[in-house]
Amino acid sequence: MRKEIRNRSLILSSFLLMIFFSFPVWGEGPVYEKKDRFFLEEKMDGVSLLPYLSVYQDETGKKSFKEVLKIFDQGGSEKIFQNSLGYSKSAIWVRLKTENQTSKVIDWILEIDYALLDYVDLYVGRVSDSAINHSGDLREFGTRPIEHRNFAYPFSDEPGSKREVYFRIASSSSILLPFLTFSKNEFIEHSSTEQLALGLYYGSMLIMVVYNLFLLFSTKDKSYLYYVIYILTYILFQFTLNGLSFQYLWRSSVLWANYSLPFSIFSVILTAGAFSRSFLNAPEYTPKTSKLYYLLFLLSFGGMVSTLFIWEYRTAIMSSLVLMFFTLGFLISNGIQCLIAGRREAKYFLFAWSSFLFFSFLFGLKSFGILPNNFFTLWGIQVGSVMEVSLLSLGLADRIKRLSDQLKQRVEELGKIRNYAEESEAKYRSLFEVEEDFLFSLDQNWNILAANRSVSKHIGFKPQEVIGKNFMELIYKAGELQDAYKKLYVLEKLEELASEGKPVRFLGEFLQKYLREPKELQVQFQILEYEGQREILGRAYEPDQDLMSRYVDDEKTVYSANNYLQNAELLSQRMTANLYRFVDPGTITAMRNCLREMIINAIEHGNLNISFEEKTRAMSEGNYFRFVQERQKDPYYKSKKVKVEYSLSRDRIGVRITDEGKGFNHARLQKSSMEKLNSEGITHGRGLTLTLATFDLVKFNSTGNQVTLVKYF
Repeated sequence: MRKEIRNRSLILSSFLLMIFFSFPVWGEGPVYEKKDRFFLEEKMDGVSLLPYLSVYQDETGKKSFKEVLKIFDQGGSEKIFQNSLGYSKSAIWVRLKTENQTSKVIDWILEIDYALLDYVDLYVGRVSDSAINHSGDLREFGTRPIEHRNFAYPFSDEPGSKREVYFRIASSSSILLPFLTFSKNEFIEHSSTEQLALGLYYGSMLIMVVYNLFLLFSTKDKSYLYYVIYILTYILFQFTLNGLSFQYLWRSSVLWANYSLPFSIFSVILTAGAFSRSFLNAPEYTPKTSKLYYLLFLLSFGGMVSTLFIWEYRTAIMSSLVLMFFTLGFLISNGIQCLIAGRREAKYFLFAWSSFLFFSFLFGLKSFGILPNNFFTLWGIQVGSVMEVSLLSLGLADRIKRLSDQLKQRVEELGKIRNYAEESEAKYRSLFEVEEDFLFSLDQNWNILAANRSVSKHIGFKPQEVIGKNFMELIYKAGELQDAYKKLYVLEKLEELASEGKPVRFLGEFLQKYLREPKELQVQFQILEYEGQREILGRAYEPDQDLMSRYVDDEKTVYSANNYLQNAELLSQRMTANLYRFVDPGTITAMRNCLREMIINAIEHGNLNISFEEKTRAMSEGNYFRFVQERQKDPYYKSKKVKVEYSLSRDRIGVRITDEGKGFNHARLQKSSMEKLNSEGITHGRGLTLTLATFDLVKFNSTGNQVTLVKYF
């Protein structure tokens, strides 16, 4: 929580610093001394003509040039103190007076550094009532006297000459009057520099497109697809805003050139919303807020359609700007929600959109005429977009790094699990082979998949001789009618196992390889399911133990075993051999597993003094059995024994396991849970948890080297 607060504080601090350092933008702009006439110079490099402009607003929009001249002559015009007039339905008349007081002919360029004016008519002098040039973005681009994204007009003045220049401007967009003057060479140099800067800007944006396209093809992450589409729509928006779309893409399509700006704004809003929803994974981290994105998609798509077929330009541009500010606020608030909810990439998202929001806000205020036209309001949106795209790309890159780290961690975990599985397979295969009973496994068609060596002891066959045979082929057949009944009995047991899934037990007569005589064995089947597969585990053994268990009411035995791990399996089988009268086979299997694990713990952690950390490290390194064997050979541990006291009666079974180790902190270990072990990826240490769940009483002595287990029937 403290880290999240620190992140949010950093974001807020950065935003306030941006506002602080750009504070001069919020004023009314520099106050110019108003002058009546502009004196031309041999070298002019973007000199602002604002102090020399006189403006008259024709609210009717129908006055002729002669009528306007009279108004200017009678003092009906006014000086302006900032070049932004906001949105106006009036026709704006602008007058500029110049004079060449030098001794040379001056070739100069007047540039209106704003490309979104609908109609711009140029009048020179006071004689003709007709404009010498008609241009604007509602007229074909070829009407402009100079091939330039903005409105640029060339003039040439003789020494001592005076000139009056009038412009009639009408536009449904915001009206900006950034009049600049250049000498001819400086204008050429200025245009070249400007083209280079714009080329670098659009080139950097296209590089981000190509870079993220490569990532899209390699990762197949749809966030990159949304991001690429968003950058492309934003490039189109900026291309249109800078007047380059009209210059290079649709020079003669004046109607589309006019409406392409609000249309591109709505398309940017749509793609930005789609990308943000995917980038933040909003449906998972903020499911309720995520539903608002559909409203945003509907509004932006409706705006695109309405711009093309319903709205006039002013309604379209105002609606697009309002929705843009709403969208940016919504995206930032959702980013904060996702950051609080634990979305790591949200911090990049917030930095990116906060910077973009700040510069977009300045641009919007400029469009409404609240702020003057200057570097921050005119070009700051490009800076903000580059910052935004760069920060979002960093967020996506961080996302890839995080996924890569997670994948690496998963690979390591899988490696540990594989080592454990291989070791467990080797361990239990060893136990499988040394088991005195005939152990085997069957597939769903009762074909034998595996068999241990004890098959030779019981019926004389080698394991490889029975593998692949059907289980029924091992049943003794004398060629008499009773064989059919025996076969039917065995099949009924097998069908009972298949239909109910519960363990089944029965006596069967097996064929002996050499004697060709029947041998009665007790058979037990149970179904094992793992990794989506089912396998049948079978056990066949001499029935005398089971027959004797019918008469056992009370039994007490004390065992003393060395430190070989196979002793755990042998002892656990022996102590559960006479339980069939009292509990079901599933409980017997669970108790056998728990007893085996407790005896193994006494050997490993008790007599051999192997710590939990040592076992974990040895298993991860793949040398656990070798590590145990070295401890078993160590003279210090070699002579230690595990004492097992076993007691069985009609109402309970009791087992006390004592080792000669130092003991352990059993109280701390009992606090561990299966969920904790699973979450930490540890593949051992579950024996005590399972034992606590199976036995009614699990009690350790104070030292921790003796455990008593009791199960009541």
